[in-house]
Amino acid sequence: MDTPNIAYTVAKGPKDSLHYVFSSIGAPTILVAKTTKTNMKLKVNWTKLLSDNVTDMKNSVQFSPTPDYSFAVVFTKLYEYNDTDDHANITQVPLLDKLNMSQWVVRDFKNFTWEDLSLNSDAKQNRAVFKTSMINVPFKNNTNSSVSFSMQVFGTDNRETIFPQLKYTANSTLIDLELNEVTPSFLQSRYAVEMVFLSGDGKAGIKESRSIDDEYTPGVFKTVDWKMDRHTSKQPQELGSFVQWKPVCYLTPDRDRQNDTKVKYYPSVNTTVVPQKSLAYAYYGDQLPTVVMSATNVSFGLEKDKFYNKFNYTVWTSVIGYGTPPADEISVLVIVVIIAGLGTPVLVIVVGGIYVCVKKKTKLKVKADFGAESSYSAIN
Repeated sequence: MDTPNIAYTVAKGPKDSLHYVFSSIGAPTILVAKTTKTNMKLKVNWTKLLSDNVTDMKNSVQFSPTPDYSFAVVFTKLYEYNDTDDHANITQVPLLDKLNMSQWVVRDFKNFTWEDLSLNSDAKQNRAVFKTSMINVPFKNNTNSSVSFSMQVFGTDNRETIFPQLKYTANSTLIDLELNEVTPSFLQSRYAVEMVFLSGDGKAGIKESRSIDDEYTPGVFKTVDWKMDRHTSKQPQELGSFVQWKPVCYLTPDRDRQNDTKVKYYPSVNTTVVPQKSLAYAYYGDQLPTVVMSATNVSFGLEKDKFYNKFNYTVWTSVIGYGTPPADEISVLVIVVIIAGLGTPVLVIVVGGIYVCVKKKTKLKVKADFGAESSYSAIN
C-alpha cells in the first residue's frame, strides 16, 4: 500500500517565514510559501487530497492566510533510454525510436509507491526521505531496486560536507535524487528526469555561470541556475525562486570524485501540464490557468563512462530555494595561494631589478673614478 507522505517544516526569520511542504502523494513535490505573517498555517483536506477522483484534489491543500509568494518543483518522469551510439544526450536518440518507444522506458513518478516517511527520515536534522516501496516495484526482476528523494532544510548559511559541496542558505533546501540498483532495461542504459517549476508569477529561464575556482567541486567550474524571476508592478525586481546544481553526479554512495559523471540540462520550455495527482495540483488547483509553469529535462552520463550499468548507482544533488541563488566565492585559502603564486615571481622580479640597478650604478661609479683628471703636476 502506498503511504500518503507529507513533511512540513517552517523556517522563521526576523521579518518573514518560509513554509516547506514535501510530499510523495502522486509525483514527488516540494512546495514553498513565503509570508510576513506570523499566524500562517497549513490546512489539508485529507478526504479530498486522497480521493480517487483527481479533480477532488483541487484546493485540498491551502495556507491561511494566503502567502505573499509561493512556488513548487515537481519531479514528473523518470526516463530510461538505450544510448546505443554513446552520445549521452537524449536529443540524439533517433526520432523513430522516440515514436515507437523501442529504445525508451518512461516511468511516471505519480505511479510509484513509497515507503512510510518515518522509516528513512530524521526529524532532528530536518531531513525527509521518500523511498520507493518494495510493493509494486517499477523495475524488472529486482526487489532491491529503489529510487529515493532526500530533502533537508537548514537554519543557517553553509556548505554541504560531501561532494558536490553545494552552498545552501536558510532560504533553501538540499535535494538528493538517488537511483540505487535499478535494473537496466538495456545494455547501454542511461537515465534522465523531467521536472516542472511552478510559480504564481514570474519568468523562468536556465543560465550557466563559470568560476575560476573548483575548490569545493574538483574539476567542475560551472553552476547551473534555473530561476523564476518575478516582475510585478509593485516591485520590478522582487525576489523570486530557483533550482541550482553543479553539472556533476556520482556513481558510488561515497561520492568518490574518481567515479563521477556529467549532468546535462536541456532548454526549459513553457508548459501548461502538471500531474493531476501531485501536491502542486492540490495546492494551486483553480489557479493553475494563471500559474507560470516551466519544464526541463536533466540527464546523467558522459560519453565512454560505460553507462549506468557499470555501477548501477547514481546520486544527484540540487538546491531549491527562495531569493537569489547562492554564488561560489573564492575562499581565503585560494586567495592566499593565488597571491603566493603570483607574489613570489613578482617579488623575484622586483628584487632582481633592484639588484641589477644597484650593480649598474656601482659599475658606473667605478668607471668615473678611474676616468677623472688627476691633480698631479709633472716634475721637470
